[in-house]
Amino acid sequence: MRQPSALPDHLAGRSFTLAQQVQAGVPAGRAWRSDLRVASRGVRVPWGREQPLHHTCTLLSALTPGGVCCLATAAQLWGCPLPLPLQNDLTVHLAKAGGRTRPVRKGVAGHRLSLRPQDVAMLDGVPVTSPARTWLDLAAVMDFESLVAAGDYFICSQARSFGPRKEAFCSLDDLREQVVVTPGVRGIRKARLALELCRVGADSAPETRLRLALGRVGLPEPALSYVVLDPTGGELAWPDMAFPKFKVAVNYDGRHHLEARQRESDIRRDESIAAAGWQSVTVTAGHVRTWGFDGCAHRVLDAMVRAGWRIERGDPGAKRRSQRREVAFR
Repeated sequence: MRQPSALPDHLAGRSFTLAQQVQAGVPAGRAWRSDLRVASRGVRVPWGREQPLHHTCTLLSALTPGGVCCLATAAQLWGCPLPLPLQNDLTVHLAKAGGRTRPVRKGVAGHRLSLRPQDVAMLDGVPVTSPARTWLDLAAVMDFESLVAAGDYFICSQARSFGPRKEAFCSLDDLREQVVVTPGVRGIRKARLALELCRVGADSAPETRLRLALGRVGLPEPALSYVVLDPTGGELAWPDMAFPKFKVAVNYDGRHHLEARQRESDIRRDESIAAAGWQSVTVTAGHVRTWGFDGCAHRVLDAMVRAGWRIERGDPGAKRRSQRREVAFR
């Protein structure tokens, strides 16, 4: 069997539209050779070649007049943490800016969304729903805690003395405004409840889940983006969460903390705040696999009790925390 002719370098190994093929001067019949498959109307993809999501979205949104990437697709483009089923969703979710019809084509899940101009943004040349609108739409397809974690991701900003400055994709007020002006969408009740628990300063989804677990065991809300200082005002550490009144610091250490250099830094961190009278509780992914987030939260509870914390009867915050715990398990 005769081998298919080579494609131009800018088309080889990647998906392309038939219009791009024509522009490259490639004969029309080349689109039907055995090394290419029809991924969607007017799109060809080389067999066995995984395509970057951004590239796929660029092609499909260009072929869909008014097409806007939304829901899990928009979330992935924004880099938002998602549950595994949504991470593994290979379907491209598209809506049309007008909202009257939904896109229909192979490989695309079409949605009919009523989008305001401010609900659409351009991300590296791809039209996507804005961070606030993306978060609200996720309420229809994500569990409660994942939705809180997604909200924390979009509003997170950090200005520490080390590492790069982290800018928020949107503000907490942007999320509130989106909920107010879009009252009839699926999952709106869940979004309103999740919004009450979104906080600026959580660096990762596990940190958010640990914070929610602390609330479920009855602990007061920790401070985020808190810096532990020495007696001279020098910085000792930036724990992920802190209870300054009781001098308890909590950290969730992800995979990068397994590196030798980072482990040494973490040891110095814990020793320095211990010298200043602080207790440090470190939670790892291994701890979570063994005990779950609620079990890890009890380690923090034990440290707080040792530091002198007690549940006060009649504490109005205790009732709110109890209600939030109930919501989190719905």
